[in-house]
Amino acid sequence: MSSPNMEQKLQTLAQHFRPVKPTTTAVGSTARAAVLVCLFQSDDGHLRVILTKRASTLSSHSGEVSLPGGKREEGDSDDVITALREAKEEIGLEPSLVNVVTVLEPFMNKQGMPVIPVIGILNAKEAFTPAPNPAEVEAVFDAPMEMFIKDENRRVEMREWMGNEYMIQIFDYEMKNAKYKIWGLTASILIKAASIVYERPPPFVEQNPSYKVAFDVESEDNRMGSSNLEQRLQTLAQHFRLQKPIKPELSPTSTSGSIKRAAVLVCLFQEEEGGMHVILTKRASTLSSHSGEVALPGGKREQGDADDVHTALREAKEEIGLDPSQVNIVTVLEPFVNKLGMTVVPVIGLLSNKEAFKPAPSAAEVEAIFYAPLEMFLKDENRRAEEREWMGYKYLLHHFYFDDHGKQYDIWAITAGILIKTASLVYQRQPAFLEQRPKFWSGTAHNTTT
Repeated sequence: MSSPNMEQKLQTLAQHFRPVKPTTTAVGSTARAAVLVCLFQSDDGHLRVILTKRASTLSSHSGEVSLPGGKREEGDSDDVITALREAKEEIGLEPSLVNVVTVLEPFMNKQGMPVIPVIGILNAKEAFTPAPNPAEVEAVFDAPMEMFIKDENRRVEMREWMGNEYMIQIFDYEMKNAKYKIWGLTASILIKAASIVYERPPPFVEQNPSYKVAFDVESEDNRMGSSNLEQRLQTLAQHFRLQKPIKPELSPTSTSGSIKRAAVLVCLFQEEEGGMHVILTKRASTLSSHSGEVALPGGKREQGDADDVHTALREAKEEIGLDPSQVNIVTVLEPFVNKLGMTVVPVIGLLSNKEAFKPAPSAAEVEAIFYAPLEMFLKDENRRAEEREWMGYKYLLHHFYFDDHGKQYDIWAITAGILIKTASLVYQRQPAFLEQRPKFWSGTAHNTTT
């Protein structure tokens, strides 16, 4: 992918996910932080990211390289506001100059605080004149984004935390005779962002630390109740609302000409008893592949589909009669890659009115439609793990058994993997079991035999 195409990709994303007016009340605890990953295209056509060197007078992380950002304040309505406010305070970056694209999944620092990366595009680089706050920032500089998925100028330090070893990635960078060490959480966020932008994983092993959230999930003060879950999803929907469909582009194809991309719709709604549920299907027994298996509504991208959101919504309408106008798109998760090498993109949506949805399954594709509680995919109940091996690597396929009005469903493999990931994001906690996902799901390898 050339640099102009990368810029075009980011601009296309920006057309789909725009920030809206902030809500007046902050959702959840303020014990969180947000950082701004602000990208721009340099004169030579490459994408670069704005970074800072923290003031040596600061009490914590003094002199270290970081992304603009900081802790959420009581008046911040959301993570986007936090990141933009902090960027203005630290380096004088006006929020009006930044086109927010999306928000990545939270990273956890060593103190158990979620750090949310907010991805934005600097509309006019020449309009930004850095004005570092001397109390916080010693220097403002920028670095090539692609550097963070290359093996050059990179080294690793092994660390240990609670008996588990992990790697600290360190990138040594020099700009205008000034040397910078970009490492730790900042490096991990930039590796993740670069992997998404360039659509390829880094050529090195990461092995990130597995810090846990520092709160008791059973505490009434810290547990996210069902009403708060709904409020959280509504807030996300406000920030990542589908503005308008873009002009259709040619769908990506393999060398053989066949489309190698699919999208599924993770459609969430709140049941009367308050829990969040997800719409699932049982595939028709007459289908040639995965017959009778549980799946999320979705399918292969067609030539006329403008994007992954379009694919997921079109397939959901065809398969279960779900009108796209009833679904409020929240966000799009990072792709999974199935065992045949096809990219599967989970599109997260909120069903705005459950009563208005009248299931109409396509007999040729769907045998049944049912609803499962989302939190089920974080629990160890009614679950078993099937160990498999590929190219010397062992992994687990999780099966969740669900009874709906006397009918038994086995939710497993990539569908279960997507739902574990979604539930982890919504409930902001890790599953109560070891995942050990297959490597090919991340696109680092393809399994064509199991």
